[in-house]
Amino acid sequence: MDATPPVLHRLPPLTALRSFEAAGRLQSVRGAAAELDVTPSAVSRKLRQLESSLGVALFVHAARSIRLTPEGSRYLDAVTEHLHGLVAATDQLTCPRRNETILTVRADALVANWLVARLGWFHRGQPWVALRLTTSSSPADFGRHDVDAEIRPGSAPVPGYDDVLLIAEPLVCVCSPGYLTRHPLTAPADLRGHDLLRSFDATGVWERWLVATGLPDLTARSGPAYGDAALACRAAVSGQGVALLPATLVEPELATGRLVQPFGAVRVPAGPVAEFSLYSPSQRADRRALQAFRRWLGAEVATAARTG
Repeated sequence: MDATPPVLHRLPPLTALRSFEAAGRLQSVRGAAAELDVTPSAVSRKLRQLESSLGVALFVHAARSIRLTPEGSRYLDAVTEHLHGLVAATDQLTCPRRNETILTVRADALVANWLVARLGWFHRGQPWVALRLTTSSSPADFGRHDVDAEIRPGSAPVPGYDDVLLIAEPLVCVCSPGYLTRHPLTAPADLRGHDLLRSFDATGVWERWLVATGLPDLTARSGPAYGDAALACRAAVSGQGVALLPATLVEPELATGRLVQPFGAVRVPAGPVAEFSLYSPSQRADRRALQAFRRWLGAEVATAARTG
């Protein structure tokens, strides 16, 4: 019987994947070439070879620029995650002492957006921690690959993991200032006929919120549905409609005025609640970097809740 060919033979060369990751992340062939210390023509050649071998257009090529196609964007997310996994595995093998300072955190995309605005403070307070942040809103990713901590929706205990509840707060209505100018909203009843933005990971939230607000029969249009709350947030910022989101996690947008709360800081106590927890493998509980991050994160969330 013939042996089954290994699936790894279908992998593109690592050099091509590195060129693709750098060019896709930087949206620049010249930037990728400078980072990889090769010529722009070498990067362009690798990108053409990769697209040819895959049979898929990964970039839209213009005279002096490139941008990812939808397929290229999805492939970049996957390639980036797995390249980071290879880096982590290599560090564990070759740099066990340095690995004590490396902390890899995977976060829900909306949480990651909130974190990015604050990680400079963490780094200034804990410069010895090399924090690596990656994102995912897919429940199927939980526990996959080698991460030290994960921030995800929910608060249910998971065997083999320590968990800390970070956020448990009612959702609030948010929209862009431009949308509010075009569609004045002074009370929840004014939502009748407006576009309500939804995300796949929070089905039925608007219905529960309207019931809790005392408006179970309110008729509103369903705006576009998005894959996760982070995309719904971006849609609200772009003026597509009204979203229900946790005020703590959209604090960067509220602080800069990209989002506003049309009814003020009105929270519906009996309405749907956003919960996010920090999960970490129990066998890593004594890691100094993880302990430092957990303490800092708890303090940041508490501060944001008080000032929000």
